[in-house]
Amino acid sequence: MAGSVVGCGSSGSKSEPVNVSIAAQSAAVISGQTAVSIENTREAAITGELSITDAQTNEAVFKTQSNNTTDYGSFSLTQEGNWSYTLSGDNTTVNTLNEGETILDEVIVTSADGTTAVVSITIIGTSRADDFIISEETALNADGANTGLSAYTLIENAFSEGSIESPDMYSGNHQDVEHIIEDTDSIIGNHFVFLAHRDDDQDKDKGATDRQRNEIKAYDKSPAATLAFKGETVQYSWKFKVSSELELSSKFSHFFQIKARNDSNDNTNGNDDQPIITLSGAQKNSTGNQLQVRYSAGFDENGNSTGLDKNLIETDWSLITGEWIAVFVQATFDEEGKFDMTLTRLSDNEELFSISEQNIDMWRGFSDDDFARPKWGIYRSIVETDSLRGEEEQVRFADFVIKKGVLTK
Repeated sequence: MAGSVVGCGSSGSKSEPVNVSIAAQSAAVISGQTAVSIENTREAAITGELSITDAQTNEAVFKTQSNNTTDYGSFSLTQEGNWSYTLSGDNTTVNTLNEGETILDEVIVTSADGTTAVVSITIIGTSRADDFIISEETALNADGANTGLSAYTLIENAFSEGSIESPDMYSGNHQDVEHIIEDTDSIIGNHFVFLAHRDDDQDKDKGATDRQRNEIKAYDKSPAATLAFKGETVQYSWKFKVSSELELSSKFSHFFQIKARNDSNDNTNGNDDQPIITLSGAQKNSTGNQLQVRYSAGFDENGNSTGLDKNLIETDWSLITGEWIAVFVQATFDEEGKFDMTLTRLSDNEELFSISEQNIDMWRGFSDDDFARPKWGIYRSIVETDSLRGEEEQVRFADFVIKKGVLTK
């Protein structure tokens, strides 16, 4: 483009028009290896090459990057366009990908004139035979509202008849509403919706008490593949979404539990009165609403609390509300067991927290027939009525998976 600018001389000089030819600034063109795939088990860096053309002199180069942190790894780029990408070996989202599952890491590269392009790294989950050998797997998935099987049928197909503890399953409880239904959305697809009603729901067949329950569970009539026996390692994964309108009390609102079945209730190894692990929400006056992971150490041989119960983590409740959250749990059920738990927000793949407990007592059993089992849903105190909304509450769950296997490391 040609143009004219008027130059201004020094004081007392005469201004003369000066014709100057100005070259239009054109954007650089970036091409090359901008989309690659990598397995989540890869330890070595993956490399690629970009090319760049630019009409402007000295601008056909990239702004360098040196081990810049990305969502799932680190990225480096030279001026000439040679790049390398290394997966983060301790990123839980990467490490817990199931076989065939993918996540995307996108890196922005920039030329000297500010032109940008994206290098997309697709990370593909592979089986990790060196870490966890899967022996049995159970999945529970919704198949859509008003199509396929009912929510209750799907649940009982996975966990057996009697695995649903919803108010409408019990005479005298809130029977005129189905408390687990199906829905779909554009983010997660088909999923289950668990309903709670402050003023109507009760706790199974116990009548009006200080709590209410709408849960699904594995229990003694469920397939052995859903139960954890002494010495076994089990992985639990699922997704859930809590409405931002749901209100908490200072007592408890539980969404997941690992419970023990100690048939004799023998106290020499604790008993099953308290869940071993609980994912819960609670209202705290000093710090606001919290998301908590609670651990119960059981009881001593006299049936008294050991005093070792604790919260493994406490974090801001608002981090999860209104968002789909992916949960991964791996537990080894033994006296000196292990417990790992990771929560990841799906909208931005942000890891909200990661717990890794070694040599933690994860066993309450007394005989070979005892086991630990999972529960999901809404189980909450209604003592503080004014802290809870009178409107229907909804908690959404999807993609339940239980994997039993053997650790090889």
